[in-house]
Amino acid sequence: MQEVNLVEVYIADMLGIFLILGAVFSGAWKLQKKHNEDKVLFGVIVLVLTACVADIIAFSVDGRPGNFFRVLSYVSSNILFIANVAIGPLWVMLISLHIYGSISKFQRVFILSISGVILLMMIVNFFVPIIFSIDENNVYARGPWFMIKNILEVVLMADGVIIYLISLFRSGGIKFYPVLQFVWPIFICVCLQMFFYGISTIWVGIAVGYTNLMLALQNENIFIDKLTGLYNRYYLEKISGELKRKRKITMMMLDMNGFKSINDNFGHSQGDEALVMLADILEKTVGAEGTVIRFAGDEFVILLNTEKEKVAEKCKAQIKENLDEFNQNSQKKYKLSASIGCGVFDLSKCSVDRILKKIDKRMYEDKKVYYASGNHKRHLYL
Repeated sequence: MQEVNLVEVYIADMLGIFLILGAVFSGAWKLQKKHNEDKVLFGVIVLVLTACVADIIAFSVDGRPGNFFRVLSYVSSNILFIANVAIGPLWVMLISLHIYGSISKFQRVFILSISGVILLMMIVNFFVPIIFSIDENNVYARGPWFMIKNILEVVLMADGVIIYLISLFRSGGIKFYPVLQFVWPIFICVCLQMFFYGISTIWVGIAVGYTNLMLALQNENIFIDKLTGLYNRYYLEKISGELKRKRKITMMMLDMNGFKSINDNFGHSQGDEALVMLADILEKTVGAEGTVIRFAGDEFVILLNTEKEKVAEKCKAQIKENLDEFNQNSQKKYKLSASIGCGVFDLSKCSVDRILKKIDKRMYEDKKVYYASGNHKRHLYL
């Protein structure tokens, strides 16, 4: 039997448990208006706590004679392998939900395929010890396909990083998400445990990564508008330096038409709801091709990852089309509409503040057209 220092195992797993319990009792895992992400983050909490306990049991009963310890060894080992399978899909789901608000069909199929292969290997392992075995002395040993299982799990983790990098490219590098803060401690700890049997580092590594993730997400909340869940004006100020590195930028400024009338006639709660609905439409329209920011009140700024006027005009038209579609299906006593000013600007010649002034002027020109058409009289049902 290979030598195992149980005290070191206990310390590592207890550290993982304490870190996760800290996140639980602090409520750090609860994100603003992101309930699906909260569920995934809570799933990671349950997973890490369960795995740390199972890890302690697995190392404690290794090599102890008797059927009772043999059953404990099998159960705890399988729990650990199931947890290893689950952490990858949860990670991919978390990134997809945070960046896109949903999980694509392709990602669902990909996650299920990789996870299904690993689970099939675990089922086969009950009959043929390809992943791990427990001999007559209840000593655990890795099987010949152990590394294959690990590689598949790494593929799932890498998939999450790839999703992030693609989003970063599409948005022009102006979105941020704490991917590396979560991944690097896991990568280091997985490598250590993979090549040095007898130490327990994987789950404490995941706990450290999770704690880093919570800290980064809490920091990100500074840049999140509490009502709509979009980025706020402070975020635009934060990335102004990064924007200067881009040669050109496409910016839009959008103002909700008739917002004051909605507040006056239906109350501020309905006004807030209208803002939330408009924000949701904007976010879904822009998607990963840019970033939507609640600038002030009922004004929004959109940064698009394009230098083409035609693409900007197409996005502007798509926003208005999606608003019309919403109004056709909505039972509200008012219609949502917006005035939009946009343009492509050379950052070597214009500052962000100057660009904002220009698109603000264009937005109010669009608003004049809206009111001149008389549409504002048809957008309230009193």
